[in-house]
Amino acid sequence: MTGGPGRPGGDPAEGAPKRRITVAHPRTLAALGGRRPPVSGRKPVAGDLGRQTLGDIYLHSLMRAQLRLGLAVVGVLVAVLGGLPFLFLAAPALRNAMVAGVPVPWLIIGVAVHPVILALAFVCLRHARRNEDDFADLVERS
Repeated sequence: MTGGPGRPGGDPAEGAPKRRITVAHPRTLAALGGRRPPVSGRKPVAGDLGRQTLGDIYLHSLMRAQLRLGLAVVGVLVAVLGGLPFLFLAAPALRNAMVAGVPVPWLIIGVAVHPVILALAFVCLRHARRNEDDFADLVERS
């Protein structure tokens, strides 16, 4: 009676222990405190960035994160700037008010909008840097 792989009577080549591969999500690795499960013969991801491999997946993930960030910032900007005409329609007193001989809508559009745009640019820059730092950490850990 011949046994299967790893059983007595089977082919010795088939009975050899197979190499185990541990697959873990990068966040799982971060939860482990940077300790990686033991994997033998693993190549770094930095070399894979030019090929259609795991590096490509990481790169597309970074691009999607940056796209989501950009769309969110543009959405907020459109909501703020697009809401101004409705503000002026809803508050006729604001639409007709004057400050130092300058109409308030001109002041709001010409002066008050710029700090909002600068704040959005600062938030976008900070999050974009965080996304890129996370990507660089991921590549270095791999």
